[in-house]
Amino acid sequence: MSDDYNKNDLNMNENGSQPENEKRDETPRWQPDPVRYNTSSNVVTQVEKPKKRWLIPLCIVIGLMVAAICVAIFFGIKTINDKVKSLENNTYNTAINESSGGELTVADTSSVRDGSIIITDVSEVVDKVMPSVVSVTSRSFVYSGGYGGYWSSFFGNGQQTEVESGIGSGTIISKNDSELLILTSYHVVEESSSLFVTFNNDVSVDGYIKAVSESDDIAVVAVPLSEIDQDTMNAIKIATVSFEKPKVGEGVIVIGDALGYGQSVTTGIISAIDKDITVEGRDLIALQTDAAINNGNSGGCMLNSRGEVIGISEAKISNSAVEGMCYAIQISSYSSLIEDLVSRPSTAQQIETPAVTEGGAFLGIYGADIDSEKSQEYDIPEGVYVSNVIAGGGAEAAGIVAGDVIVGVDNVKLSTMDALQSVLATHKPGDTVELTLYRYNGNTYTMITLTVVLTQRIS
Repeated sequence: MSDDYNKNDLNMNENGSQPENEKRDETPRWQPDPVRYNTSSNVVTQVEKPKKRWLIPLCIVIGLMVAAICVAIFFGIKTINDKVKSLENNTYNTAINESSGGELTVADTSSVRDGSIIITDVSEVVDKVMPSVVSVTSRSFVYSGGYGGYWSSFFGNGQQTEVESGIGSGTIISKNDSELLILTSYHVVEESSSLFVTFNNDVSVDGYIKAVSESDDIAVVAVPLSEIDQDTMNAIKIATVSFEKPKVGEGVIVIGDALGYGQSVTTGIISAIDKDITVEGRDLIALQTDAAINNGNSGGCMLNSRGEVIGISEAKISNSAVEGMCYAIQISSYSSLIEDLVSRPSTAQQIETPAVTEGGAFLGIYGADIDSEKSQEYDIPEGVYVSNVIAGGGAEAAGIVAGDVIVGVDNVKLSTMDALQSVLATHKPGDTVELTLYRYNGNTYTMITLTVVLTQRIS
């Protein structure tokens, strides 16, 4: 290759540099795409995110579902409330003026149970059942002076006065041709000399014990219909009794004369059924509840949500460490017994001493029972011990004295004050009776017979 060729082709000076006037265009003939080849630090790749257009319809669907659920709940609650009111209106108390002929008004167990309903507003139930609830006040004798207490009742050297000794509750459950019948606890009327019943219109009427089951702590108190005025008859009602066994968790209402302050209402649920409890030595089958049952509530009623009597308020655990454990005698476990007590024949077994009825035959003594145990302990004959003789009465006129023991009337043997009262109830003032009694002569008791003319009650 020649020198001319090399120099001319390269257009260079002899020193190898290019001539000033013949410099080449330095613009590159090809440049890479900075985005495609990522050759520039100033270029940021932008990726477009897809738009979430599905969120709007999803929110709409969710909103519609929530609204539908709210509407369903509203109409469901309304339907249940309407059903409860319908059942209450159809199964509540029978008016007192409709004679029940001595039979219980028992709930129809074929009806739909609504024990699953949570009880909140119970005003309608209370309004319709309250006329069936009464206060039962017992009276007993107290002695002052002399030996006092039990000994005064024997030796008659103290002043004997009848005072109110306790207050409980009861429920009107039936009536026969002559009596209004009230269900209560036996311990409410136990050892009372007399009693009276106060109705919901604050009218009080003397009553008496018709029948009892001491071991089951159940009693039926009777009030003569002839002693109840018409306004009171119009104001009171007969409650409906349910013999159907309740369920745990069922709502209940308790009505009674709590603490003697007047009728009270408490609510709760049944926490146990067929509960075995012992109250004052009595083994009972009870319902357990958290509804408050206080002093004075005893003998009152426990109701289900339909206003039916399912229990007799009984006792509260007296332990500061225990709350919400109260008890009621379980009606369903004593159905046959209660029906038997209510259906027993009418008697004038009034336990008031010294008179049987206002204006009735009056013997004129205060007495105490001498049973076999006391007879052996004090060496006294079994019978009615005369603790005091009332001035102006037939007993005083016949020569009966304190310390005598009455053992018979008109050749009918007796040993209790109740039996004596039953005999006197068959007589009227002016009748003559023959009393058999024992009198102490300083060494032993001698039997004697005295004729007594009964009188009117002496104040």
